Amino acid sequence: MEFSISALWAFFSTMLSSWKRDRPLRHLDTRAVILRQIFFTGSEAFRLISLAAIIIGTVTVIQSGAQLRKFGGADALGSILVAAFIREVGPLVTTIVVVARSVSAMASELASMRANGEIDSLRACGVSPQSYLVVPRVLSGAIATLLLAMHFVWISFTVGFFTSQVFVNIPFDRFVDNVLTGITGMDLVIFFVKTALLGSVVFLMACYCGLRTSGASYEIPQATTMAVVWSFMFVFVMQLSISGLYYFFVLQRSGLLGML
Repeated sequence: MEFSISALWAFFSTMLSSWKRDRPLRHLDTRAVILRQIFFTGSEAFRLISLAAIIIGTVTVIQSGAQLRKFGGADALGSILVAAFIREVGPLVTTIVVVARSVSAMASELASMRANGEIDSLRACGVSPQSYLVVPRVLSGAIATLLLAMHFVWISFTVGFFTSQVFVNIPFDRFVDNVLTGITGMDLVIFFVKTALLGSVVFLMACYCGLRTSGASYEIPQATTMAVVWSFMFVFVMQLSISGLYYFFVLQRSGLLGML
């Protein structure tokens, strides 16, 4: 198996055409598949996301809080946590966990269905695999990733507050005010765009790699490996691109870009 950007784009175009033609969201079975995939993706990654949020929230506050206390900049803690948890780390860590837990399993599942002849059986029954298998999984992947990222954020901020009591000793109302002041509309836009976009892309990759197999059983691990590797590559490139565009416009708007 070889990865091809043109083949991936053709696969994506076929999915969109199936969506427009079949209107799969109108069917009860398709909605049931979406809900089931959201449940399994969320339940599989829930504990890992919680653990990651606790560790990263604690470490971030310890590192930043210790330095801020030296220079008397405790009020900047809220902005630092917003940038870390909402804008950068939250979407990235959530997507990495989803790729490791769910994308690999989904690619293996679809490759097994291909090897067992289930995909051909769907076509023989007049059911489009794109409408019944791909569209629900991509949509559920985007929704589940978004929900998990929101879960990561609130746990990180909660852990961050309790950790800050030790290293910064900031009152609760002051902590909340600093966080709310640090959050802007653009931060929320970036958060939702990153999580939904990254979630849909990695699950599209899982479907593409799983269904691209020829039906041989030995291609199942190959499809799983390809889905994970290329999902990670797309995640890092898209994360860097979106963050780079954001900071470019921030520097341009503040007039600092010409000074660099």
